[in-house]
Amino acid sequence: MYFLAKKNTDNKINPRRRVNIVLFCLIILFGIIFYRLLQVQVIDSAKYKLAAKKQYETKVILYPSRGLIFDRNMNLMVSNSFQFSIAADPNMIDNKDSVASVLASRLKNDKQIYLDKLNTPNSSFVYIEKKLMPEAINGLDTLDINGLIVLKEPVRVYNYNSLASQILGFTNTSNQGLSGIELAMNKELAGKEGYMIMKRDGKGNKRPDNDYPGKDPEKGNDLVLTVDINIQKILEEELSNAVIGNNATNGKGVILNVKTGEVLAISSFPTFNPNDIKTHDSVGMKNTVITDIFEPGSTYKLITVAASLEENLESPSSIIATEQGQMDINGNRITDSYASTNMTFKQAIENSSNVAMMKIAKKIGNEKFYKYSRDFGFGIYSGIDLPGENRGSLKRPMDFSSGSLEYMSIGYQVAINTMQLACAYSTVANNGLMMKPFVLKREIGNDGKINFENKPVAVRQVISEKTAKTLTSLLTGVVEQGTATDAGIEGVRIAGKTGTSQKIVNGKYSSNSHTSSFVGYLPAENPVLLIAIVLDDPKAGQYYGGKVSAPVFKNIAQRILSYKNIEELNFDSPQFGKDDVILVSNDKSLNEILVPDLTGKKLGDAIDILNHLKIKYELSNDNLNNNGVLQKIIEFQSPAANSYSQYNGLVLNLTLLTTVKPEVQFMKVPDVTNLSVRKAVNLLVSKGYKVEIQGSGKVIQQIPQSGSELKNGEKIIILCNNDI
Repeated sequence: MYFLAKKNTDNKINPRRRVNIVLFCLIILFGIIFYRLLQVQVIDSAKYKLAAKKQYETKVILYPSRGLIFDRNMNLMVSNSFQFSIAADPNMIDNKDSVASVLASRLKNDKQIYLDKLNTPNSSFVYIEKKLMPEAINGLDTLDINGLIVLKEPVRVYNYNSLASQILGFTNTSNQGLSGIELAMNKELAGKEGYMIMKRDGKGNKRPDNDYPGKDPEKGNDLVLTVDINIQKILEEELSNAVIGNNATNGKGVILNVKTGEVLAISSFPTFNPNDIKTHDSVGMKNTVITDIFEPGSTYKLITVAASLEENLESPSSIIATEQGQMDINGNRITDSYASTNMTFKQAIENSSNVAMMKIAKKIGNEKFYKYSRDFGFGIYSGIDLPGENRGSLKRPMDFSSGSLEYMSIGYQVAINTMQLACAYSTVANNGLMMKPFVLKREIGNDGKINFENKPVAVRQVISEKTAKTLTSLLTGVVEQGTATDAGIEGVRIAGKTGTSQKIVNGKYSSNSHTSSFVGYLPAENPVLLIAIVLDDPKAGQYYGGKVSAPVFKNIAQRILSYKNIEELNFDSPQFGKDDVILVSNDKSLNEILVPDLTGKKLGDAIDILNHLKIKYELSNDNLNNNGVLQKIIEFQSPAANSYSQYNGLVLNLTLLTTVKPEVQFMKVPDVTNLSVRKAVNLLVSKGYKVEIQGSGKVIQQIPQSGSELKNGEKIIILCNNDI
């Protein structure tokens, strides 16, 4: 009985204990739930509200229209239109087979193609078709198909098709500039994106949220160019005719306003149509006027003639012994087209005597010849506001070998682009004052106000006004009774110079391959217009610049004078006063200077540049000494590069970054001949060499030759088979 009574007592206690345990567990559970609710609704409420909004709200980007582009006379060159792209969210489409049938019917394509796209796994967005004209979508934008998206996208329209296409460039599928002014001014043209907040309803459809009105996109700024579309058309038509008529590989031309530096037209042939780009158009996309370099031949005699006049070494009546038109340089016989025992300086220019120029160059000397070459803009960038310029190649006096001076005096062993050539002769036409070439005239904001306007920029006084006028008189003789009589126009005095150079073929100069050029300006008594024409490898019989390029100049000049007479051309070329012209010469008497870009340069190189420009400087973060292991690089500068600053009192502050110098090694130079430029550069750079490229295409020669031993970091020159 005792044990039974005890057992009953335990049975009465156990249920109460179980209840207590359950109650305790419930209290803990509710405590956890309460804490979690407190955390979600109070402590972390902002985070979870944002997460919830992301599930039912989405931000849709609104893309702006790009700015318009006009020529100097406000003719619309580039505008905008719209195309449609069809996309879908496969996760939201219930009957994919039915939707694919609708798409195939409306878009006139195979149903299976669209069905495969609609069945794309793990994707909430897939393009069905891109860039369709409005009539091609056949009303798809009016259908209420859950998950089907019709996008209206801006597209560029080049109103003159291929005309001026290398200046304008083109955009990609995202409407971003890829070349030309579209690339150079992409930020200004692109505008600013807007957005709209959309909510998803119960079915997942997006609808505008009126509580969040979003932001409208801002259209890009408009641009006005210096180009005259009518002069551009004349240049392109005559250049095309010349290349085809002379069976040339390509042609290049540029027309400048000599008083301001404005580019009135610039083109190379072949070209391309940015409205209808084909795979093979890549050749025509290059603006070879600035990207391709070549050995100019006799047009480079400008340097020899200008230097000798400026240094008072020669006068127009000076007598020069021309040795029956023959002269030996390092075992090579150099000959004149017009053999003579003696010539006056004037006759030597008119007849383009090689012997006379080489003899005069010896009087000038290496240092001064190099100085005048640089002052005339060779071996440095012209500064034109288009991307892709190749600055060419100009040897320094320390790099001259035996015969270099003589060869350079007649336009060999130097590589230039057509814009540099045009600017050099434009300098003579402008009384010795070099102007910076430019294509952008002004930028106009959405409010119609001018945000930016280019003013003519005077770079430097290269030669005196007296020398320039004498030189113009001599170049007029070249057209009137010299090698360029085919450039003459009755009633108009023209100054100019012909050029014919042999090209390198298979590593040697070839008598069957030439670059033919002519540069001229008019009217000679008060020059306004300059035209430079270069034809590459004419094969129709004639190849001299005076016979193939000079007639192109004549045709262009005659057509321009029919379009605008001399008075109208002068009206386009006002005499700018000192308040209208930005001066960037480094003469201390002038007020403003263009600040050079030194970032990324070694400290020693930067100091050399500043000393040459006579600019004071101070160094920041210069607390480590060079000990043979470290090198100093310019990391930051103030004032910023390419800004204008008052010359007086200018002190450039340079912030240094100290890095480890690469270890010097001697290695054998690899053979890169017959490789493409890209492969050759990649191979040489991977070996630690610097590379200088002359020309484009396949490598036909390298300096030094393969097998030579060089320190890593030294320069190797590669010569290619196109335009050099």
